[in-house]
Amino acid sequence: MPELPEVETVKNFLNLHLLKSTILWAKIENKKLRYEIPPQICKILINSRITKITRRGKYLIFLLNNKFAILCHLGMTGCFRLSTKSKKRKHDHLFIGIKKKQIIFNDIRKFGFIKLYKASEIFTCPHLKKIGPEPLSENFNISYLEKNKSKKVSVKSFLMNQNNVAGLGNIYCSEILFDSGIHPEKNFVKLKPEEYEKILKSTTKILNQAIEKGGTTIKDYNISDEKIGYFKNKLKVYDRNGMACYRCKKNINIKKIFQNGRSTFYCVKCQK
Repeated sequence: MPELPEVETVKNFLNLHLLKSTILWAKIENKKLRYEIPPQICKILINSRITKITRRGKYLIFLLNNKFAILCHLGMTGCFRLSTKSKKRKHDHLFIGIKKKQIIFNDIRKFGFIKLYKASEIFTCPHLKKIGPEPLSENFNISYLEKNKSKKVSVKSFLMNQNNVAGLGNIYCSEILFDSGIHPEKNFVKLKPEEYEKILKSTTKILNQAIEKGGTTIKDYNISDEKIGYFKNKLKVYDRNGMACYRCKKNINIKKIFQNGRSTFYCVKCQK
């Protein structure tokens, strides 16, 4: 499932091609996603102008000049493509037509969704109202982590919980904890102030590097038919079970364990 860097990359692509554009036409090709695409969305979109495209956690938000907003989640295989032709493909769901081109949302596994809200209610909708601070924002700081130090969960579970931190998932939590030298099973309540600092520093470092590389290519992640996500080549622990640790080098291998049903990768020596 795309995490913050992948969704940020998609947001930047859409900003380049859709921002300030007037939507000339819209068509639902297949309404069946995780939630059915609301039938009135086409009427709302036509003749509206996209004033802002932003991201909150793993969600994309399209603000329109008619006081409506679109909330989109990519699910596992959701992607947008830009086209100058009207040729349809299997698993196309929504077409948005602008001058001389169109943006199409395609989702093979149908775990993504597109919802319609009033703009004034978008950030308090059920999907967004409880998620935590953005990890690259000033609100994600030592004071915030200290306020949550009573939570008796592993540090990886804390970071993975969207109510605690927005946008992080399995891949980047593993990478952040490796970079910070912290064991993923360490109890969050036992973290020291200097370890908070390491987590914050590593979070900024890893996410910025991943955004610069277009995220991580896992399975079908792409934008407009272009395979992106070159951060996959920079992964230090994720999906490297049994391989040598880049930090410890010889005879020390990356180990795979399961936490809350999800795979975790870490170095048995340098993560304490």
